[in-house]
Amino acid sequence: MNKKMRMKPSKGQSILGMAVGIVFCFIGLCIVIPSLGFFGIVWTGVAVGITVMNAINVFSEEGIATHEIIVEDIEKKTANQPKKASMEERLSMVDQLYRQGAITMEEREEKRKKILDEI
Repeated sequence: MNKKMRMKPSKGQSILGMAVGIVFCFIGLCIVIPSLGFFGIVWTGVAVGITVMNAINVFSEEGIATHEIIVEDIEKKTANQPKKASMEERLSMVDQLYRQGAITMEEREEKRKKILDEI
């Protein structure tokens, strides 16, 4: 089963975000609202939202998560995959196939070389 983990920014990131948000609020109140009217109000509202979210992350332990990570269950994923045979088992299988006549001597030597080259 996959697990979802929610992560919040570090204190340093939140302090920087809060400082930048305050600057944008000031710019919105002093420049953007008087110059652009409704757009200035939207600008300042977004800046206030950014500032408040970062302030919550700075001053509270729980904070507001900004990222979500999905962690896959490794045990379940590997349980469905067949186990890879060890080198000795693979060499033994090649010899067994040769003794049974399923492969020729040349094929046997080629397969043994390929297995041994993996070392």
